[in-house]
Amino acid sequence: MSLRSSLCWSLWCVVPFVVACSGGEVPADGGAAPVGGNGGEPATSGGGGSDEGGAPVVGGGGSDPTGGNNLGGGGAAAWPDCEEQPLGSPIKTIGEIWTDNPSTPAEAWLEGLYVTAVSKSGCVAGEACQIYVQEEELYGSLIEAGHGSLRIGVAPSVAGYFTDIAVDDEINLYAHAVRDDRDGKNELIFLVTNALPGCAKVVGAGVTLPVTATLNDLTVAVYEDTLGPVLVEVSGVSGNPNLADETFALWTTGSPPGNDITTVTSLSPFFLPNAAFTGLTDGLNTDFDFVIGVFGVYAPTADPLIKYEEIYVRSVVDYELTP
Repeated sequence: MSLRSSLCWSLWCVVPFVVACSGGEVPADGGAAPVGGNGGEPATSGGGGSDEGGAPVVGGGGSDPTGGNNLGGGGAAAWPDCEEQPLGSPIKTIGEIWTDNPSTPAEAWLEGLYVTAVSKSGCVAGEACQIYVQEEELYGSLIEAGHGSLRIGVAPSVAGYFTDIAVDDEINLYAHAVRDDRDGKNELIFLVTNALPGCAKVVGAGVTLPVTATLNDLTVAVYEDTLGPVLVEVSGVSGNPNLADETFALWTTGSPPGNDITTVTSLSPFFLPNAAFTGLTDGLNTDFDFVIGVFGVYAPTADPLIKYEEIYVRSVVDYELTP
């Protein structure tokens, strides 16, 4: 990695009652030594960054995915397993979560969601993990896909509960949703942390298919307010790859982007195995027949805060080179 690893990835640095960021680091679950949050320098027309994130964690008594738990420093409690709906949790859909738009963490039980991406292709115990989910396997249009998907941020200490989750799984989910609007950020997400317990249970399998989009369709405002992290396919684009673990800018083939990196959509490897591209050449202008991935927004901690558009591919078949 590079100096970008000193940054605290703001997508993990959620509301103050959930986490406190200081010096570009995220406090560990027990409130002791910090865990470095790795941020990504955004892509320009010729540069990029890596997307490793810290974790949305809180101080508390610690959690062991293989044993007992002390949820947020309170009394001992069994970690939920999603074999059944946790007692007292409200049944919600992702669309209802968007309508509720909770300003503080609100628990929810959701049934029949489809997994579209898992960071590094699978959660690992002890490492922060991200999972993208949507309500339908396929949407007919971007308009139809609006408010149908969300991101799940899983803290390192509880990531061991999610190691069996994979792309195209159908799951039941228990988690806490919150709108992070702190310091100019504006993302509705699910959290699973030491003090905000959650779980996912595989109940079936699906075939998630992307909805057609253009680079112009994918804006920060659209992501935050009307669309969310939906699985998309963009055709006829080009880019100039960097190192295998770095993002790079995309542009419509034949029309290179301008100098405003805040309007550029980049291709990210963070949801690939080992968070790295394969089969691309550093520094070579490359034409893609299509790219498929989850649309997301990346906002490294900075003053002023700048948000960057990303497409997160999940396997090598998601970025087809033009013959």
